[in-house]
Amino acid sequence: MSKKKKDWKTEKERLLRLDREDRRKDYRRQDYIPLDKIPTWREENKSNEKEDGKEQTGGGGLSEKVSLYKGDITVLEVDAIVNAANSSLLGGGGVDGCIHKAAGSCLYDECYSLNGCETGKAKITCGYDLPARYVIHTVGPIARGHVGTSETDDLTSCYQNSLRLLKEHGLSTVAFPCISTGIYGFPNEPAAEIALNTVKSWIEENPDKITRVIFCVFLETDFNIYKKKMSVIFQDNDMEVTEEQLKGDNTPPDSKPKEESEESSSRGKEEAGDEEEDDNDAAGNEDVEMESQNPEEMTGSPDPNQEKENDENENQDKDEDAGADNDKAEAKGVDDEKEKGEDKDKALPEEEPPAVKTEEDDKAESTVEMEDVSEVNDTGTSNGDEMKDHVESSEDPDSNLTDSIQSKDTDEKKE
Repeated sequence: MSKKKKDWKTEKERLLRLDREDRRKDYRRQDYIPLDKIPTWREENKSNEKEDGKEQTGGGGLSEKVSLYKGDITVLEVDAIVNAANSSLLGGGGVDGCIHKAAGSCLYDECYSLNGCETGKAKITCGYDLPARYVIHTVGPIARGHVGTSETDDLTSCYQNSLRLLKEHGLSTVAFPCISTGIYGFPNEPAAEIALNTVKSWIEENPDKITRVIFCVFLETDFNIYKKKMSVIFQDNDMEVTEEQLKGDNTPPDSKPKEESEESSSRGKEEAGDEEEDDNDAAGNEDVEMESQNPEEMTGSPDPNQEKENDENENQDKDEDAGADNDKAEAKGVDDEKEKGEDKDKALPEEEPPAVKTEEDDKAESTVEMEDVSEVNDTGTSNGDEMKDHVESSEDPDSNLTDSIQSKDTDEKKE
């Protein structure tokens, strides 16, 4: 290749007359990738299925006319590569700048003669130093994250007009980059959807005009998006298993967590049951007297009925003690202060146990209450009803004896 300044028209005519083998000598880069090194979408899935022990049958279909490639579009040896250009067609950033750099100065000169390009339109030039014979320049819409009807139509037109030029020049292999997804800000997901569906429709309308359409992506994000969508859009009849495997990535995780949650919940219940059994065994060992137990009695805790009776007895004792104290207080309130002092003087010197003293006090107080009741009834005071109730309770010797015994037991427990 001469280092002189070349005229783009002369160079274009020379290169287009050469066959592929002769043109390879003029490639700026010799690490080019021929078409037969890029598997079709069907071959890609077929190799994956062989690894899984499955194999596709039959042939043909849309999956043999498309490929997904991750890498540099400037090294692909195809009839044409598509450049995501700006409206000036004079180079820029991203894939546009890479293509201009790899193709050489003649590409810039020819693009300069085209006087730019409108959004959604496409223009074609020679590939010059590129392995691709032609470069199809198309201007994508500037979305900046907003996708409306205008942006969608313009991006669709980019692919349609590029394929139209491919057909007009008798070309059968082409590689597309991700148009408008870079600095133009078209969202990756809808951009891939438009690209794949537009190409699919065109192939269905022109099946004998195209040999291969390569979707060339550079980012891992775009590669995953295209891979997922191509498994659905370019699906042959005998590729249903592969499509389900790729598309159904969301199905197993949904069902698996349910199974895991059910297993974990049942496992948690079993562990809780084991812990309860361990606690029951420990409690049963502490209770020596419970030698033979039913499964329901393995808790080792006291009999609930017995506890309830004990609680009721304690509450009854407390209520009776409280009633006795109230009776004493009422009796003392009605009794004369001097009689209180005399009773206390009689009770204190004896220094008997609290239970005996309580019994004698009850007897003395009951006597005093009898006297007071008679006096109160004579005078007609308002405490007459209370005194009558108290007299009736004091006339029952068994009740007083029971109160004294219970208070004695309480005092002994306190000591």
